Amino acid sequence: MRHNRHLGTALALASLVGLTTTACFGPVGNSAGGGGQSVVFSNTGGALAEVFKQNAYAELSAKGITVSEESPNNEAKLTAMVQGGKPTWDVFYSTPYTAMGKCGTLFEKIDYTKIDTAGLDKSQLSDCGVPVLNSYFLLVYNKDKYGANPPTSWADFYDPVRFPGTRGIMNSPKDAGMETALLASGTPGDQLYPLDYDKAFATLDEIRPNVRFYDTGAQQTQGLQSGEIDMMLAWPGRAYDAAKSGAHLGVVYDKPLKYYDVLTIVKGAQHPDQAYALINALVGAKNQQAIVDRLPYGATNSQIPKSSNPDIDAFVADDTKAKGTIVVRDNDWWAKNLDEATRRWTKWVNG
Repeated sequence: MRHNRHLGTALALASLVGLTTTACFGPVGNSAGGGGQSVVFSNTGGALAEVFKQNAYAELSAKGITVSEESPNNEAKLTAMVQGGKPTWDVFYSTPYTAMGKCGTLFEKIDYTKIDTAGLDKSQLSDCGVPVLNSYFLLVYNKDKYGANPPTSWADFYDPVRFPGTRGIMNSPKDAGMETALLASGTPGDQLYPLDYDKAFATLDEIRPNVRFYDTGAQQTQGLQSGEIDMMLAWPGRAYDAAKSGAHLGVVYDKPLKYYDVLTIVKGAQHPDQAYALINALVGAKNQQAIVDRLPYGATNSQIPKSSNPDIDAFVADDTKAKGTIVVRDNDWWAKNLDEATRRWTKWVNG
């Protein structure tokens, strides 16, 4: 959404600052608000942030750089900060298409002479975004609910007659509701884009009475852990968190939709040098290895081997597990169409 079209609304949303979780790591005395050796990172929080803390932040702390962390990474708040001229965030955890679409307005162009790109997938580098992890949207289900007749495809997710039960979907167009609906309705993975909105929402309508929407990853984990959700269009890391806490989950690898996340430098960041240091630490070998060893994500650094932990591997899609072709998200399409996709998604959710 282009919140810069409505500056008053965006500035009002800045009041969310009081609800934002903040944590500081590193040498005492270098706070988020000052000190040349501080850097503020807005990310998704959760277990991934814990990995960052124990590895990338610790690495920077040894060099005298403090990382202050705020979550969630709310784009409306970011927009208000940048338009106000004094952003307090330096590095923002983002989708690649947001980094592309808002490059130069919300984000600074990356000076790649300051980034160690060894091992990074060059196709994932953009003017304003550096890749930090690879992942897939997955269908996760409650084994206790479905027993000997579990779902095996996206078509099953969108069929509440044969597979009754509650569905969980993140309340955002970027979280694959439209894409998986099209896959469920028979659209080939290599013909998803441009998205056929009418066809996607006709399929989504089939489960509308059964859907619960979530706004944060923590809510997603809680929904799976408590059993209030029978099937989830899931982030693998949040599903894995629920499984570790006792949720009896199965995973379907039907045409898994591949995506990656990026790191950006906020337009007008107060600590640009430290921002580059943080990005290098996050994409560096130590932090990347810790990500795959602790969570069901793939490293963006090709030099990092995947996890050998079977509990983690159960939530990681790859070519050997995929039923049907792995679908790669078209970030160029999303960069150009995010506003319209958001408008249509919001209308459907509230309709």
